[in-house]
This record gives sequence, C-alpha cells and structure tokens, in this order.
Amino acid sequence: MKVLFISFFCCSLFAASAEAQQRSGGYLQQEKSLVNSEARHHQVLTPQNTSASLAGDSYDVTYYGLDLRFSSPTPYLIGVVTVSAIVKQDNLVSFVLDLASPMRVDSVKVGGTVLSFSQGPLSVDAVLDRSYGIGEQLTLEVYYRGVPHATGFGSFEFDSARVPTWIWSLSEPYGARDWWPCKDTPSDKADSADIVVTCDSTCKVGSNGKLISVVNNNDGSSTWHWQERYPIASYLISVNITNFASFSNWFKYSPTDSMEILNFVLPEHLSQALANLPKTVDMLTIYSKLFGLYPFIKEKYGHAEFDWSGGMEHQTMTSISASGFGEYVVSHELAHQWFGDMITCRTWSDIWLHEGFAVYCTALYYEKEYGFDSYRGFMEDEMSGAKSGVGTIFVQDTTSVGDIFNGNLEYSKGATVLHMLRHVLGDSTFFHAMYSYANTPALRYSTAMTADFKAACENVSGKNLDYFFNEWIYGENFPQYTYSWSSHPSSNGYTVTVRVRQTTGTANPPFFTMPVDLNFAASGWDTVVTVFNDSQQQSFTVGISHDPTSVLLDSDGWILKDTSLVPDGVLRPAPVVASFSLEQNYPNPFNPSTVIRYQIPMATRVTIIIYDLLGTEVAMLVDGRQEPGDHSVIWNGVDRFGYQVASGIYLYKIEAGTLQSAKKMVFLR
Repeated sequence: MKVLFISFFCCSLFAASAEAQQRSGGYLQQEKSLVNSEARHHQVLTPQNTSASLAGDSYDVTYYGLDLRFSSPTPYLIGVVTVSAIVKQDNLVSFVLDLASPMRVDSVKVGGTVLSFSQGPLSVDAVLDRSYGIGEQLTLEVYYRGVPHATGFGSFEFDSARVPTWIWSLSEPYGARDWWPCKDTPSDKADSADIVVTCDSTCKVGSNGKLISVVNNNDGSSTWHWQERYPIASYLISVNITNFASFSNWFKYSPTDSMEILNFVLPEHLSQALANLPKTVDMLTIYSKLFGLYPFIKEKYGHAEFDWSGGMEHQTMTSISASGFGEYVVSHELAHQWFGDMITCRTWSDIWLHEGFAVYCTALYYEKEYGFDSYRGFMEDEMSGAKSGVGTIFVQDTTSVGDIFNGNLEYSKGATVLHMLRHVLGDSTFFHAMYSYANTPALRYSTAMTADFKAACENVSGKNLDYFFNEWIYGENFPQYTYSWSSHPSSNGYTVTVRVRQTTGTANPPFFTMPVDLNFAASGWDTVVTVFNDSQQQSFTVGISHDPTSVLLDSDGWILKDTSLVPDGVLRPAPVVASFSLEQNYPNPFNPSTVIRYQIPMATRVTIIIYDLLGTEVAMLVDGRQEPGDHSVIWNGVDRFGYQVASGIYLYKIEAGTLQSAKKMVFLR
C-alpha cells in the first residue's frame, strides 16, 4: 500500500521526455492530492492494530482455505476458514488464531471433532482434541460470521452505495484479522491458499493466484474459486468484488510462453484503464531483466480496482484506484511482486525492504524507459523528501501504522539508500547484488531482514558494508558538509588540498562514513576524484594537471546531504573529547533495538562486541578506526548470522586502544 506517500514526485522528472509528459495525463497532480487522504486513513486506527500476532510461534502455517459467502446488498460475511499447520511446540494443547471481535466464531473443528474455544477481542483460542507434538500436522476449520470492522487503511470495506455492493479488502499491516481468522504476521507464510467466494452472480471476483472455476449456482449467486500455489503472507490475501468490466494483456516471456495480465475495473473507467494499464507489459519486461523472471509466472498478474486512493500489491493481483492507473503507481506495485510479495520483510521494522525498494524500482523503470535524466530527476525529488525524515529507517515502533508507512523515511529515504548504494558499489556490482538478493534460494518466497540484503551486497562486492547500513538504516539524519580548498603548483601540475567537516545534528551517527566525489574543474577541463571520508573532519590532498577554478563536492547528487563551501582557512579543528566512557544502552530492556553511546579521547581502532553470559561472541557492532568524539551504534537484537537472539541478558564490551569497558543489557522478545 504505497502511493499515498508518494507526493514529492515533480514534473521535472518528465523534462527529458515529452512523450512521458504526454502520457502522464495530469496524473502527477492527482498523486499529490492523495497525501491528504493518507492522514485521514491513519485516524481510523484502533488498539487492534498491535505489532505482534497473538497466535504466537507454536506452529507454522502451511495452508489457508477461505470459503466466503456474501449476500448483497447486506454488508455481512459468512465464512469457513481452513488452517493447516506444522506444530513447533511440544505438548501443544491449544491453537490460537488472530481474529478481531466484531467477527463471531460459531464453531471450531478438527476433522469431525467439535472443539471448545474462547474468543477474545483479538483472537480465538481453541482447545485441541489431544496433545500434539513437534512436527505433527494439524488442520482446523473455523466457522464464523459478522460485519468486519475496518481499521488501518481499510481492512475490509462494503460500499453499499454502489449496486451491486462493491466489496474489497486491504489488510496491510494488521487488517487480515479484521475479516478472517489467521496468523496475522508477515513472518509466517502459508505454502498455498484457496480463496472461494460466493456472491451476486452479476459480480466478478478478483483474488490471488489462478482462477480455477466460476460456478453459477442458479439462485442469483455464483461461486468463484481462486487458487494460490506460491507461498503467501496473510496480509496479501485479498478479495475485490463488484460488476467489473475486464480485459487482458499478455506478457510474452519466451518465444513460446505468455502469461495473462488480467484487469478488473469499473465499467465507467474501462477506457481509462485500456489507455494506461497495458504499460504493465513493458514494466514486467524491465523488472524481469533486472531481478529475474516475474516470480508468479505460473499464475498471473493483474489489477482489480478498489475504492481507496492509491494501490496495494496483493499477490498476483494488485488492488488499484482509477487515480492510480498511471505509470508511477502501476510500476511501484508491480515491483512489490519481487520485493514485498516474493521476499517479504520478516518484521514490519524492515518495511523499507518493500517500500524503499518499490520506489527505487520505479526510478529504474523511468531510467530504462525514458533515460538517465528521468531517473536523476526522480531521485532528486525523493531525496528532497528524505531530508524531512525524522528518526531511523528501521521502524522502532511497529504498533504505529503511521510509523511503519512513513513516506519520508521508508519510501523516500529507503529509495535514497539504494541510490547511494548504487554509487558506493558501482553499477555492475550493485545490479548484480540486487539480482543476487532477489534470487537467493533461502529468501525467495520467504522472508528477509536488512541483514539478508546487506549479506547479498557484501557477498557480491567483497566489501564490508557495516558502516553504510549502520549509519543509513539504523542511524538518523544525513551529513551537512562544510568544505574549503586551496591549490598550489607542484612538479607535476597542481596539488589541491580539500578540507571537509560534517555535522549531523545527532550522535547517531556523529558523522557519516562515505565515499565522496570531488569534481575539479578548470577552463575546458574537469576530473572527478573519489575520496573516502571516514571522520568528522578530514583533509585530502590530490594531485591534478590543471589549476582548478572550482571544486564541487558530490556534484552529481549521489549522497543525501547539504553542502556549504567556505573560504580556505575558515575550518577549525573539531572539538576534542577529554575522557573515555561507555554509556548504558537506551532503552534497556529493549525490543526491537537499542542505542549504545560512547566517547573516545583519541583516534584509535575501536571494537564493540556483544557477548552472551557464557562469553560467546554474539555480534560485532564496531570494528575500525574512529576519530575522537561522541559516537553511537544501534543493535537490533540480531546475531552475526542475521537471526534474532533469544530473550535474556547480554554484555556489550568496548575496546579503544588500551581502554576497555563493558556493561549489561536486557533483550526481551
């Protein structure tokens, strides 16, 4: 659910392409108007939108079967949901599913056995027919009914003003529980799902996967059966129902094979859809070349119109508003089929792996379709939005839907991180890393954390990228560079000294370590030299052939930054910290992350290592030379292999030259 935040996209993007400007059809102005509605959607949040599934971690879902019945025009849902799972806990005697209380459970069964159960505000807890052991398979049927209570961005809506009633869902992030019993967390994907919907026979039903059958029941109703045979997260299961008009395009991905792109739109919007949605074919071609073949190629892709201002990347069939038929939204939601649907963030704290990636993929689409100037204009606009982001890209408070879907951080700054990483790694390595991440067997059709993407980038590049991810994902703000330069003749031409100082407005981090391009120019000549800025104040000496008339810092705009050029000699030495100290982490206890602050009095090699109480190394947070001053680092409770650690007490120890200190911290899952 994406485009409500994408308001910073300016018309300059299309300056390089008159054709693109013509195709936009004024859509940019429509996008800008979506931001106001985003705030209204956030206002409907309720305490139901908690950050964790109440179903816990006692089982692993393998299958969902939804059998839903709607009787138009009454806004009422009667359903039977089948859940199959593998037991992960010994002596399991109860089975908990997330379900919001407006939906009333009539009965729960295992096989033919009716189970006793209790229903609370957010869950249903069934007492099993016996004790189940680790590795056993278990299948339940939950019979329920009611009028779903819409939370978050809508969850489930009945639009009775339209005849027949328009019914649609948008469950991200915590809304699946509002209309069907499930394990409502992105970390546990079902291996497959069936969505069977009985409704008014004048309606079409859009949903996930492949359409198996449509049966006329000869009573004014018909039953649609959609079958999803790729792994799917609960929030990506959707239904969209009304008297749609439909049309198809085809993605020919080999000389002999094609995949259907199925579009369900309101009849009154058919001509608009026919003029815009066929661009999906080009987008599929571009993304398949960059990241590997469309991941649900055996089923379909498509769009189903819904009454919400924007789009939502429901697996294999994006839900989209008529105002979202333009290239921006369509390309954004399609990118999510790789980054969000195929590879899903393990927790909502890492939602930038969806949103930042989708925004950046849209930039890549414009680059491939209209040229690099379109890409650059796009990213300049996103970087402008990123500067307004307050806090870390890593979401600290996942109970807040507004924090999860923060447009400046998760969308614009997330995309900017990929833009910067592209320059840090170089084009060839960067695109190889993106492809490698999208095609890592352990991640495909599964879940990922930031550490998994970082590992893919490090494996491909051979570089240690701790500094980059620590400061840009877990750190705040961006560098404000002040620099000066002077030039002197030398035996081989000229020696130029460039002095750089940066401030960040935060101790997290006190400065950004980054490769920085310096552009030297003289009459009819210029050259670019890249230096590695890894301290708060630094001088660089460069030998060049011409006496420069100007020196520009990152003139091509690869770094999120502000710059200020001052006369040479204005920069003064940075303040010196007189003492060595390691502060208590904050917050403590913590979940999902904590900040460790420390001070060092001299430039030296610094290591910060996390240990468990047995003295085993859990993770290394810092390992490198640092300048004197205030420093900080974030630990997100992940070990050196990228897995979340168990609850408990941990030690963190700093060594700075001959100086040492250690403290305890508590992690609570």
